[in-house]
Amino acid sequence: MDPLELERIEKRIPSGWKVIFRDGAPLLVKNFCFSSYKSGVDFVNALAKIADLMDHHPDLTLRYDSVLVEIGTHSEKAITDLDFSFVEKVEQGYPTFF
Repeated sequence: MDPLELERIEKRIPSGWKVIFRDGAPLLVKNFCFSSYKSGVDFVNALAKIADLMDHHPDLTLRYDSVLVEIGTHSEKAITDLDFSFVEKVEQGYPTFF
């Protein structure tokens, strides 16, 4: 990825999100913490609904007190507007789980 493109992405993502690379493709990644396992499960279920509505599905890793969210457009091996839209929806919903 072009360094200028990476800088553009990093400026556009909300606080706490990082850009990582897996198999040469960039992903937006953030770990969300919860006070209970059930809150994390509820968050995963909410993200699943968003993902289905958008037809854009993240990788989700559920742990006892956290959920790791990883999103990228695999078909393009790039971060697209769809990824940014998903991230915005995640950020809007996260505070409702406390």
